[in-house]
Amino acid sequence: AGRNPKQDKLDSVVRWEDVVPAGAKKNGCDLQSERIVWRIEDGKAVRIGYRIYRVAWGETPRIPGVLPRCEYGVEIHVLLAHLVYLTGVSLDKACQLLRFFCELPLERSQANAMLNQLGEAWESEFDDICEQLAMAAVVYTDETGWRVGRLNTSLWSFTSELFSVMVYGCSKDRATLESILPPEEFGGCLVSDDASVYRTGYRSQKCWAHLIRKAVKLVLLNPGNSTYQQFLDGLLEIYNDAKRFAGDGRLGEAGQRHRESGLVARLCDLCHPHWSATSPQLPEPSTESETSFSNLIEELMRLVAAEQLFEFVLRPEVAPTNNLSERQLRSSALARKANRTNKTDTGARRQTRIVSVLESLRRSLPNFTIKSVIAQVANALHQAGGIFQTIGPTPKPHASHA
Repeated sequence: AGRNPKQDKLDSVVRWEDVVPAGAKKNGCDLQSERIVWRIEDGKAVRIGYRIYRVAWGETPRIPGVLPRCEYGVEIHVLLAHLVYLTGVSLDKACQLLRFFCELPLERSQANAMLNQLGEAWESEFDDICEQLAMAAVVYTDETGWRVGRLNTSLWSFTSELFSVMVYGCSKDRATLESILPPEEFGGCLVSDDASVYRTGYRSQKCWAHLIRKAVKLVLLNPGNSTYQQFLDGLLEIYNDAKRFAGDGRLGEAGQRHRESGLVARLCDLCHPHWSATSPQLPEPSTESETSFSNLIEELMRLVAAEQLFEFVLRPEVAPTNNLSERQLRSSALARKANRTNKTDTGARRQTRIVSVLESLRRSLPNFTIKSVIAQVANALHQAGGIFQTIGPTPKPHASHA
């Protein structure tokens, strides 16, 4: 659809507002320009006219809550981004929803341009989030497959108490990991699965849920095998005791380290009869299940040696699983199954920035509502420091990681 004639726009304006430089008076300024902008008021889209004044030789003031060179308020950008990227509806359906509920005439091409504008505007916000993430005490990470056009790439999630980075269309390699969490800057604990990309360079806690699932799978595939059942029972007992010790705040650091040493000894006692390094008489695995069991034993012993299994016992702020990061991936995984992935690298970068900002706001704001998000975003358009500088340090409570 083409642009509306100027007179039609003027006739649809519900009111005019003056935009004057801070500290200046209207009678001391010159009229620079007039702009008509769609805004959402009381749940309905309305057109508001702005008369923009400036002092001679001074800078032109910005319209409150409006991105540069845009005919839509930032609240419409945020509504659209939430519908498309967090709720998971298509761009066409998002336009239909805004048209039905807000009476906003919005075409797909206009909506796509608005998301491009928001992605560009939030580039610096994304960089700020990455800097904050690198200073976090604990970061949870996980990844899954993602398509960009015909290319098989990855979606990588990094989540701390207050911030979340979602990288769409990236390579699952060390370069990507270090671009988000530079080892020389990140001094916290990285909670992840046991993928090779995470194995060096970080203080780590490996996800117990992944390890336990492997033992459970062996029991389910071999219901009559008492060795696998006894091993699973022993592993669960150690894990449950470790969680209980982690939640017991009565002991100091020395006491917790003593408990950690006891857990390590119990795990070694559980694994050694099935580990070729300590039981050389063991026969070579002859079935797929035996191979999987042998690999699980090797993995556990390697993680014991690397001291990456009981970090959560020593540091109560660390969870024993990366379930938090896995949950961040669920809505995107559903979008992938519905073939709603990115067609271009540009689209992947846009989604990376927008989703990271919105998910970080979800984690940082006490109440994640359209009102609170728009207030935070609109204020940041007219002040130095960005969206997250005024957010308090106290995070909202989250569900248990168990």
